[in-house]
Amino acid sequence: MAETARPESSVLGEPGDRGTLTIRDRVAQKLVLEATRGTPGVRHHAAGMDKLTGRELPRARVLVSGKRVRAKVDIAIEWPGSLSVIGTAVRENVTTQLQSVSGLDVDGVDVAIVSVLPASTKRDAGRKVR
Repeated sequence: MAETARPESSVLGEPGDRGTLTIRDRVAQKLVLEATRGTPGVRHHAAGMDKLTGRELPRARVLVSGKRVRAKVDIAIEWPGSLSVIGTAVRENVTTQLQSVSGLDVDGVDVAIVSVLPASTKRDAGRKVR
């Protein structure tokens, strides 16, 4: 007796019956931070007690509700960066990252520039206080 091939959908079931995918707030937060750090003009910043308390920049808070997400990002930029250009770039990168990687619908991304840092030079970058 010849064996007939079964269609793929009968093996796996209908798409709606296969299961669910849940994206937790913490996972979405990591995606937001990755997108933020990859944005030109955004600087990592932690000074004094911030290093001990974990209040370093960039910092993100994310709320996932079903398939919708909203994010708030606090960043530091380097002087003389354009606040509006960098803020817009962060918003676009975060939105793209969340939509493409997680499939979530982004309701909004609020960007707060909380620190403007002096421009670093290559000479200062490797310098240590003695």
